[in-house]
Amino acid sequence: MNGKKKLAALLLPLAAMHVAAAANFPTGTHLIKGTLKDWQNKVLTSSAAVTVQAVSTNGTVLASTTVADPLADGYNFLLQIPLSSTATDFTAAVGDRLNCVVVQESGLSLAVDPLDVGEANTVSTVSLAFVHMQSFTSTNDPTQTVSVPAEYVDTIAPWMEAYGFEGEYDPFADYDGDGASNYFEYRAGTNPFDATDKLAITAYDAPDHAPHPLRFEYVGGHVYGVATTLSLTNPQWAAQPVKESETEKAEHEQVMPSADEDDVGVATIYVVPAEGATSQFFRVEAK
Repeated sequence: MNGKKKLAALLLPLAAMHVAAAANFPTGTHLIKGTLKDWQNKVLTSSAAVTVQAVSTNGTVLASTTVADPLADGYNFLLQIPLSSTATDFTAAVGDRLNCVVVQESGLSLAVDPLDVGEANTVSTVSLAFVHMQSFTSTNDPTQTVSVPAEYVDTIAPWMEAYGFEGEYDPFADYDGDGASNYFEYRAGTNPFDATDKLAITAYDAPDHAPHPLRFEYVGGHVYGVATTLSLTNPQWAAQPVKESETEKAEHEQVMPSADEDDVGVATIYVVPAEGATSQFFRVEAK
């Protein structure tokens, strides 16, 4: 089934939805800051001409925004959810789960992951994929599952043939033996069939003062973050906040070095080591 047929099969009756009037919005709102990506795991820009909607279970569009050019951290849309103590036709309540619908310029629409409503005057973040997903379970560990874009499975088939691999695409496998799974490389924008093309820290400097600069090679249109652990004996990896410059005060959970899909280069970000730690380890990850 081609992409257009898949989208057509998931059309929602938007005409039947009731758009909430701005006059009914209370003063308390919850903000949802998000990253919307395409099936290639690349962050969409305003040229995609799509709209993101937060829709209540009764079909009311509570918030709607067009996708904008991504910020430096990769976020490209912001939804303002109107709140009340109890959900109404035009408001949500804290703890509600809203449907999320992505509408194309052509009018075609697709339901993606739901949105959780948080407290008033707070911001939550979400990453959404504007795709049809296919679930895979690891043949080595049945407890491991991952959802990958079905279109990518179709696309990787000729790659496998060209590189001499047979069978179904396995996102848990490491076809080029570089230590990164096929799916990890897909998310990073690297070639899962080329061991020389991989996401890795290329340089790390630990001066006497914080923060410490960390460098890695990026692919435009992709979002990255850093994980850290205090030991490699029994590693407990956790998200490491990063800064985009040595003097920046704010910390971010992710960065987007470039929105240009054809851009490849080296990015420098900064990490603040754990206070009092005798050793600390970092790794860069694709978000």
